[in-house]
Order: sequence, then structure tokens, then C-alpha cells
Amino acid sequence: MYSYTFEAGGEVQKREAAAKREIITGLLQKNKVDGLILNTQANFAWASGGANNWVSIADANGVASLVFKADGAAYAVLDNLEGPRFESEEKLGRLGFELIEAPWWESDKRGRLLFDLARGHGKLPQVASDNTMEGTLNWAGEVAHARWSLIADERDRYHQVCRAAAEALESTCLEITPGMSEWEVAGYLSQACYARGLVPFVTLVAADDRIFNYRHPIPTFNTIDNYVMVVLCAKGGGLIANCTRLVHFGPVTPDILEKQRHVQTIDATFNLNTKPGAVAGEIFAKAQQAYAYAGYPNEWQLHHQGGATGYAGREYRAGPGSTDVVVEWQAFAWNPSITGTKSEDTILVSSEPGHELEILTRYPESTWPTVTVSIEGLGSMERPDILER
Repeated sequence: MYSYTFEAGGEVQKREAAAKREIITGLLQKNKVDGLILNTQANFAWASGGANNWVSIADANGVASLVFKADGAAYAVLDNLEGPRFESEEKLGRLGFELIEAPWWESDKRGRLLFDLARGHGKLPQVASDNTMEGTLNWAGEVAHARWSLIADERDRYHQVCRAAAEALESTCLEITPGMSEWEVAGYLSQACYARGLVPFVTLVAADDRIFNYRHPIPTFNTIDNYVMVVLCAKGGGLIANCTRLVHFGPVTPDILEKQRHVQTIDATFNLNTKPGAVAGEIFAKAQQAYAYAGYPNEWQLHHQGGATGYAGREYRAGPGSTDVVVEWQAFAWNPSITGTKSEDTILVSSEPGHELEILTRYPESTWPTVTVSIEGLGSMERPDILER
């Protein structure tokens, strides 16, 4: 069984955290900013090499914050009730952070403590944060941009997370039987994720007519007859794996199969055009052409088509005119759909020979059916098919 595991405070995490500190220090010095405060779950995990600061997965901010100074100093600020666990399990001290505890009942003072740690001694100290903290520069965009290009240790962690997520999703699909409710499927999927060290971030399940009616089908007590779609976004070490699989009991109808073939072609068009230096809006335009060629020119308007991923389910959603440029070692999750069908995996792209496009949500032992899709002038790739059971 593929599981997401790593040694907290181990050499790999220490190396990654040191690399992130170097990136952040460089940004601070380049922009003449004294300090940076990171509060969000995504940025905490990125800057610490995969540590967690969440208690509620639903909160954008975690229960601990990181402070980086332009001189290289780094702090972790947290409530006193969190201190013992962060010291013994997250092992932030081993990563080079000085842990500073604040009384939980004085939460109103925490912001001032963070600001005072981050500020310099100049007459006009400049402090940045990754959200809208009062008195700070909003660097949410700058930090997000810095985390798009994944370093080697990060890529290794992402492979683990995505493989475990794909196995959790596909093993769940093999357990589905007609008569099960969508909630039951979601329960099996959640259990499969937690058993592999992952947190299900988004779980969508649609059976039969609901696949044709809704693009974001949260689970209901609707029961499965012939056809089910299961969508998973799962989180491990801050990184999010995104994938979709479809199951049909009995032979797939010609109408659904034809649509799925078109969706797989559109998906391959997205993926094979995603290369470092490419502009997101131009990639999107080529996919729009593929929709039109398939005979569904307006179908893309019924659901977002995905985009860059990593520490957010979507670092950005691409659309007509998007100006974001693909960078080296960036992850994407495109999710084209034609009513009743969909295709989605998480990929990693680079210019390095042999690693131009890696499908991360795949594992060697998978028995999931695939089809080879070729796009003229771009090459070919495997796309997941509808599993007939």
C-alpha cells in the first residue's frame, strides 16, 4: 500500500527548510523588506518542508505562524497549548526555527508579537505577510509565486502524496457496488486517504443522473445504479493531489464513451501544451479549439478547466486571456469535462529531458484502464478510461 510518510525533522526536511529560508531571505533582501510573516497552512507547509500547522483543515490560517528576517533569523510563534506537540512531533527546532509561545488567552497580542519579531530597527520598518495583517505589506501573491517551482525534495514528497492519493481513489472505486449511496462512497474514500496519511481536501461523488446535472456534486444519499464519478483532492505535507475516476457497471453506453474520448483528447491537449514558458491563456485557447473540434464549443463554460496546483488545490485557475507563465517544475491539474464525463490527473512539467511531463497521480501496480491519446505535433500520453465492472 502506498502511504505518505516522512521523517519529521529528518535530514530531507531540514535540507528543504534551509532551501526555503534561502529563497525567502533573498526575496526580503531584494525588496528591502525587514521580515515576512507566514500564517496560512499552505505557506507554513511550503516554508517548513512539509510541516503542518493546522487543527481545522477548513481554516486558511493555521495555529502557528512562521517569521523570517532579512538577516536569516527564523521563528515559529504559537499558542502555549500547541508548544509541546510542535516541539516533539513537528520538530521545528531541528529545522532552525526558534519556538516562541504566547498565552492562548491573549490571542489579541499575537499579531503584535509577530510584527515585533519581523520588524527591523529602521525608522520606517517594512514587514510583509501572506494575508491582510494590519500594518504589513500583502505578499500573498509574491509568496505563492515563489512556491510554484518545486525543488527536488519537494518533488519527491509530491510523488509520494500523489501516488498514495491515486491508490486511495482507485481502490475505493473497486469497492463500489450498485445500491451504495454517494455518502458511503465518500466514507470509503476518506478512510482510504487517512489510512495512507492523507487528508481528503475535496471529495465529490455523483451517481447516474447527478453526473449529468452537476459539475461539483457533493455527496448525497442518492444511490448508485449504473454509473458513478469520484473526485479527490487529497493533502499531504501541504501538497495537494487532484484526480478523477469514473466507474460504469455493465458496458459503457456509446454516447458516454464518445464524450469520454473527446474529453480525453481535450485533457491531453491541455497537458501536452503545458510546458515551461507557455502562457496559461494560450494553453487554454488550444483547449477551447479542441472543444470546438469535438463539437462542444461552449462546454468549457460550464465548469472551470483547472490550472496550476501544488500547495493550493488550484494555485490559479486558467481561463481566456490568463497571463500566468508556466515555470520549471510546476504542477498542474487540468479537469476538462463534457456533460456526463470528465478527465483529471496531477502532472509535473519541466524542460529536463525525460521529465518533460510526469503524471503524478499514477502508481506502477495500478490496473486502471487507460487509452493512449495522440496530439499532432505534441506527442501522446495515457489518459484514464472509464472502468467497466
